[in-house]
Amino acid sequence: MTAGLTVAAFGIVAFSTARATTLDAAGTRLKSALSQLAAITELGVVNQVESITAAALHPAVIEALRVRADVVPDEARATLARLQGTDPTVVVELVDRNGGTRLTLPRGMENVLAPDMTPIPAEAGIGPIREEDGVLSFVTTSRVLSGGVPVGGIRVTRRLRGSSANRRITNNVLGTQAILLVGNRDGTVWDDSGSVQYPQYEEAPVRLRHGNRDWVSASRVVKGTPWLFAVAIPEEVALAPAHALLLPFSVAGILVAIAGALVGASVSRRITTPLADLTSATEAIARGEANVSLASAAARDDEIGRLARSFDTMAASVRGVRERLESEIDTRTGELSSAVTRLRQLHEELRQTERFATLGRLSGSVGHELRNPLGVMSNVVFLLEAMPDASPKLKDYAGLLREQIRLSDRIISDLLDRARSGAPVRSTVEVTRLLDDILTRVELPPNIAVVRRGDADVPPLVLDRDQVGQILWNLVTNAVQAMQGGGGTLAVSTTFAADRLRFEVRDTGAGIPLDDAERIFEPTFTTKVQGVGLGLCISRAFARANGGDLTVLPDDGCGARFVLEVEATVASPEDGDTPRPGTTRVAPQRAGR
Repeated sequence: MTAGLTVAAFGIVAFSTARATTLDAAGTRLKSALSQLAAITELGVVNQVESITAAALHPAVIEALRVRADVVPDEARATLARLQGTDPTVVVELVDRNGGTRLTLPRGMENVLAPDMTPIPAEAGIGPIREEDGVLSFVTTSRVLSGGVPVGGIRVTRRLRGSSANRRITNNVLGTQAILLVGNRDGTVWDDSGSVQYPQYEEAPVRLRHGNRDWVSASRVVKGTPWLFAVAIPEEVALAPAHALLLPFSVAGILVAIAGALVGASVSRRITTPLADLTSATEAIARGEANVSLASAAARDDEIGRLARSFDTMAASVRGVRERLESEIDTRTGELSSAVTRLRQLHEELRQTERFATLGRLSGSVGHELRNPLGVMSNVVFLLEAMPDASPKLKDYAGLLREQIRLSDRIISDLLDRARSGAPVRSTVEVTRLLDDILTRVELPPNIAVVRRGDADVPPLVLDRDQVGQILWNLVTNAVQAMQGGGGTLAVSTTFAADRLRFEVRDTGAGIPLDDAERIFEPTFTTKVQGVGLGLCISRAFARANGGDLTVLPDDGCGARFVLEVEATVASPEDGDTPRPGTTRVAPQRAGR
């Protein structure tokens, strides 16, 4: 009976462990799907906010709200029509400072929209998802300023359509029975079948009752919005692997219990009273006593005596083994601690890899689809500026358009840089000349002084000129931008020792907050108004590809301090300065801190 109870207890513990492990695995899959869905959605959110912000800055739109007239100029109307695109369900409203609607696109929607007297916030952004007549929609708003004074705003209402890409990602990662829920942080969410009351938002997976079924669900807030995305799979599907083990555990437990009962009955018939001393000695060893002996029983010549002598030998062996095990446990504990640290590092690298994979999949299509239209727009701007009879106002608009084209081209280049960064291509490089070239290309204001230390003492080295130059160009550009307006000092220190080339770039700007010291290397994180947050991410990837790293030192009250360290070897006379053919190079460009 004891054996049966033991086996039953073991089975219960094993099944509980398998159940918990299966739920943990399901939670990991749910979070993986959410990471992919959030990455795609957040990119779309950025694009929509940038579009409405650009429209709010358009001079024609500002003039239409500043001048109180019944008719909105055609140029302002065309600017707002571009926000609508080709989707007839998108409604664009131009609202004056008193909340009155000056223009609604498309026409005929003036009396269809529900009245929305919510003031337009100071910052452009996306509002919560709302339901009206079974249709989900959300509002994107931006305030329009004239000379720093609010004159009105733009409000764009879009329907929230079910994305086939989001459904495909959910099904690929979680299976065809998974569902995708979209809604807000307050727990109001919807799926294809209607409204669902979602539990309080948590990062950890939760249980959800929906449609007369129990679900395992995880949720995530979409950055830059009040939205909440959640994915869920049926609980029976999540626990299917654990339930599959229930029958084998039961059969094995019954067999072990029967075998244990038979063996116990056989042994019990052969054991006699003199073995009580042996039992006591065994219990003493189990309690951890070291000096246990059966000297009195060992003097006997019968089977009990031989058993006692064997027991004494075994006890001595146990003491030795125990000492060795304690020593090995200490060693293994240290190794396990190192392994846990490495596992955490790998987990962080996996999280970054997931983000980079999403950027890589989008980079090729973005570059191909946008580069050609931007080229055509650049040619049109050139022709406008070259027209002899062009008015100053037309040339001003052409310059504004050229600047927007340049910003768009920079965003595309940042995405493509991260997607196509290849292995280092090493050649002979003179570090002093490399720094001269970088400082020549950077536009240094007259109120910024440059201090260089150590580069004249560095011999010609073998390293990747383009990738190292790209990193230094990004760091110097960030330093100059951080000091614009107030001026300051840009210091670049260079050292070389033991095949390690080290640069330290310092500025006297505002510095980097301690909370942002590691976040600045994450994709799409930026503290600049017009930055895209890829420069430092790409720079760190280049540094690690060259056997080094890019780090930021703690703020000492004197601005930002970045340290770049890469592998490099002293060039020999046989080393050439021409890289191997067939390798893609990355052109230097502006970076975001």
